Amino acid sequence: MLAGIAFQPKDPIDDLLAGIADTMLANGKSVAGYVQKRRKDADCGTLVHVRNLRSGDEMPITKNRGKMAKGCKLDGDALSTLAEQLARDVEAGSDILIIARFGRSEADGRGLRDVISRALDLEIPVLVGVRDEYRDAWDAFHGGYADALALSAQAIENWLSEARADTVAV
Repeated sequence: MLAGIAFQPKDPIDDLLAGIADTMLANGKSVAGYVQKRRKDADCGTLVHVRNLRSGDEMPITKNRGKMAKGCKLDGDALSTLAEQLARDVEAGSDILIIARFGRSEADGRGLRDVISRALDLEIPVLVGVRDEYRDAWDAFHGGYADALALSAQAIENWLSEARADTVAV
């Protein structure tokens, strides 16, 4: 099962997904994936860090390009490291994979696409945050397979209940 959660840049997608993950972990479930955290930076406004939901480890995913740059830049090496971590977590088994963003890298055919696909091969339900600007690429990626969810804890809980029922029924 695969679901995309539509959100806008200012929406609290990471808080919502972290809350879902924390609840599942508190109930003895195995969670793979990540959420983002923004941290103030003197040069570029904010740097983005990711928190691995299984290990709790955090790492920066953007680079500070200096005071004259217009914003920060995705760190490709950090994204590769995150992909490797999540691939290991998925292979170890999980009740769910949570991907906070289907972003530019995924839209361009890179990023965490292989991790998402592998989780689906292993019949692990996958939740993915999808900003409007990447919706077309998301739709092309899943080809009509994904459920569309509102940015709502209740919508996600309902989907998770259905995902668990489908897993048990198999």
